[in-house]
Amino acid sequence: MTAIPSQAPVRAGDRHGQGTVYSPSGELVCKLGESVITELERWDLDVMSPWRRLLPHTIFPGFHGEPASRLYITSLRIVLIREIDEWRELAGELYPLGLPNAAAKEAFLRQLKKEGVRQFCEIYPDALRVVSVRKHLKPKSLVELRLIGDDGRQYSIMAWNVKGGDGDALELIVSRFKR
Repeated sequence: MTAIPSQAPVRAGDRHGQGTVYSPSGELVCKLGESVITELERWDLDVMSPWRRLLPHTIFPGFHGEPASRLYITSLRIVLIREIDEWRELAGELYPLGLPNAAAKEAFLRQLKKEGVRQFCEIYPDALRVVSVRKHLKPKSLVELRLIGDDGRQYSIMAWNVKGGDGDALELIVSRFKR
């Protein structure tokens, strides 16, 4: 996973967030004057930029199935902190020509996991303006946002919970962004 510069409205990473974005126990580290509005279990995010091009760059990949993650909605940002799951990370590379790369990546991910590293994605909603919103409640709670950042870049953010029927959480996520 590549890191996005800290001034960007969307940042993602793993090791460099330990102690600044999340604590060693996996809890959110709040910034000065920041308060947690809510904490949601088993949510996942998929963040891409730009959204109008063919084959966009994935900033933070989402995975299918039950995620081991927490989505924090705070007064300043939206942060997803997720446990590293080697199987989900490697699933796309398990074909004959991809096995050497998958083996190296698995060793790297296992080392990160031993160090207590988690994956994170932090979004600063005040630096993003909503272009379009799509919401679905069944079979899973899902919101897809098309956004333009203060930096002029386009972002596509998809957030979901596989259990579905969580309309209040979807409304809270959408309400954090500028219209």
